[in-house]
Amino acid sequence: MKWQELSAYLILTLVSLLYGINYSIVKIVVPEYIGAYGLIVYRVFISAIFFWLIFLFRIEKIDWKRDGWRLVLCSLTGAAVNMLLFYKGMGITTAVNGSIIMTLTPVIVLIWAALLLKERISRNKILGIFIGLVGAIIIFYSPEFDLSQGHWLGDLLILGNATSYACYLVIVKPLMRRYKPITVVTWIFTFGAIFVLPVGFDEASSVDFNNLTNEAWWSAGYAIIMVTVVVYLLNAWMLSKVDSSVVGAFIYLQPVFATLTAILFFNEVFLIEHLIAASFVFVGVWLVTKKSNSTS
Repeated sequence: MKWQELSAYLILTLVSLLYGINYSIVKIVVPEYIGAYGLIVYRVFISAIFFWLIFLFRIEKIDWKRDGWRLVLCSLTGAAVNMLLFYKGMGITTAVNGSIIMTLTPVIVLIWAALLLKERISRNKILGIFIGLVGAIIIFYSPEFDLSQGHWLGDLLILGNATSYACYLVIVKPLMRRYKPITVVTWIFTFGAIFVLPVGFDEASSVDFNNLTNEAWWSAGYAIIMVTVVVYLLNAWMLSKVDSSVVGAFIYLQPVFATLTAILFFNEVFLIEHLIAASFVFVGVWLVTKKSNSTS
């Protein structure tokens, strides 16, 4: 494996780590201190400001006639709809249900990529997707587990989030070939701020900042800086280097890191199924990222 490929996979692993930690961190501030939609408003607006501050030093002209519609669609799917659905869905379903449903994202990415970009789906990718899915399910399985425990509307919202984010990963890729990653994410979050403001304005404006604990501030800061600014820049950069399906496949690592975070911070016991599940997940990701000459 070349260093360029290895570095790309390490960066995508870091992205999954940051996302996985967020499953536990975000619960500190949402919904006790800030409503889900309110946090999204702050995430998108503050991130947009950060991106513009960076973008000012790397100004790049956009072909609005050709790419304007795609930027708007990317902002809807990647910086508005997916975030709003995820945080709302996690508020009315179980973490177990939400985590399992999110692992469908790589499958949806492959479908979107095949339909919209005509990306080839190799047998390795198909096999890797299903092996990774098995691992993600094992992580959250217990004899008492019942998929119906979660609120059906919450499950549906998480599925909508996965579908929206998968669509974003696919439709944003052509933009990454024509522009710098910072250019793309700056405009995506600029439009995204316009889309989320009407939905989350009431919750955002009603936050009692004097009531926020240090932990709540750190939680909100992590969601805004690490899981939004850093992650979106890294994902955008990676989408200019590798296929959308490869970026999507690394979502399978999120349940692994989410479980490890719960063990480290909430004193949960490390069980043999965690090791087995992690093995399935890493094999799945390896198959998806492995070069293959087979056809589908």
